[in-house]
Amino acid sequence: MSRFADKIDHLSVLSPTMQTRDYRLDKAKGILIFLVVLGHLLEGVSGWDMGYSRGLLTAIYSFHMPAFVLLAGMTAKSDRLGERTLTFAVLAVATQPIYLYWSELFGVEPDLEITEPYWITWFLLAMVWWTLALPLVERFPTPMLCLSLAVGIFGGILPALDYELSIGRTMTFFPFFVLGKLYGIRMLNWAAQLKAWEKGGLTVLAALTIAVLYLNDLDKKWFYGARGFEFLDSAIPYGVGVRVCIATSAILTIAVLFAWSEHLPKFLVATGQRSLAIYIIHGLLVRAFEGSLNLMVDKTSGSVTIALCIVVAAAITLLLSWSPLNRAIRWFSSTLAKLMIQGASVVVPTDRQGRH
Repeated sequence: MSRFADKIDHLSVLSPTMQTRDYRLDKAKGILIFLVVLGHLLEGVSGWDMGYSRGLLTAIYSFHMPAFVLLAGMTAKSDRLGERTLTFAVLAVATQPIYLYWSELFGVEPDLEITEPYWITWFLLAMVWWTLALPLVERFPTPMLCLSLAVGIFGGILPALDYELSIGRTMTFFPFFVLGKLYGIRMLNWAAQLKAWEKGGLTVLAALTIAVLYLNDLDKKWFYGARGFEFLDSAIPYGVGVRVCIATSAILTIAVLFAWSEHLPKFLVATGQRSLAIYIIHGLLVRAFEGSLNLMVDKTSGSVTIALCIVVAAAITLLLSWSPLNRAIRWFSSTLAKLMIQGASVVVPTDRQGRH
């Protein structure tokens, strides 16, 4: 396996010296990827329409993708930019037909738009755009931070930018990527050194912001970050305010996650280190289980279904944390990326020689 394949997991975090791994972040990733799986299972049984489930989904969606994007920014590197960018592009392209065909097998007829990544694959394409922006973030940190905040908060003004090429979500979550790159390690260290009572107070504050989002019955599409204010039938001041509230809540909850990360169970380390495979594959299992879980809703109570979703999510997360799965996906994507780079390096000199 190539050296690049060993390092491709963009959600892996090393210490600032890049010599030792920071397992607090692996634990954080472990709990986050479990929440991703659980959120998709609950959505599969129309969880947004069930009382307790809507509360749980609000808590999950208020911060889990901002947290993943922030972690991606913390680990992002601009060296070998072509390889890293192509690796995510390979994954984004390769997963499209798999997910489309698999969804049709289980009775889901997805809208086929060649420019719109299907379902969870949006994140892979967004990583392409964020990775390409890395040199600018490193070269102009303050201007890029201000720019990211502007496009994240005010990007909803542009109605034409939504699911196409993941542009809408790329813009919405871009501030978290930049914050992770510039201040993620400091944020982690600050949160971790808080006293127990301070961590408790921060936890209560984050919970209150989530409660506000829940009590206001916010449309779930706000959490997805893909649609503009016009589509959500909201005036610009209201849309800007909602995005600011969601982002503030997400930052507080991420800080809580960082504060308690060292106290999370050790078995989450392996899960976090293999989160790439879990993210890419879990949607296939979610689609397979949706039908059975919906039958459970009809035959039992919503509370039983929620409990079952939690158990199934834990099982899927543990199953997909099998190391060979992660190694195979990383090897496949990095090998294709390197072959494309090598092919381009052969063609370009030949072309130049021909012109001379």
